[in-house]
Amino acid sequence: MEIIKNKGLNKVTYQQCYQLSKTLPRNSKVKTHLQAWLKKHLQIQAELTELPLLSSSDIIETLFGNYKYMLERSPQADMNRSVLLIPALCGSRKEAVIDQALNKAFQVDLAHWEEKNIPYTVRKKRQEFFKHKS
Repeated sequence: MEIIKNKGLNKVTYQQCYQLSKTLPRNSKVKTHLQAWLKKHLQIQAELTELPLLSSSDIIETLFGNYKYMLERSPQADMNRSVLLIPALCGSRKEAVIDQALNKAFQVDLAHWEEKNIPYTVRKKRQEFFKHKS
């Protein structure tokens, strides 16, 4: 677990873990299941990427921790819209890529996309209702 959690699964860590599994008793169900899991997931890793396959929820937990921190700065933020921040928190973005995205993302296009793809929340419905009542 420590190897896979800290380094991910690739050919090198597969070999390390497989060698460790050989130290388990011959008839061990843990050994059998571990070796099957390693083999299956090494194939998945090879099909998906050259990078190690991450096998820990730590990264996802950190991502959502950052997301929650950003939401705290704007407690009235609409959850449906603010979830669009999550991709911006993944990895590092070069300035040129950000500039290109900002120059090609027009407000009117974003508004149409949002209307089509992000359903109204209860808060949004309530605001719309009271806007017409006053």
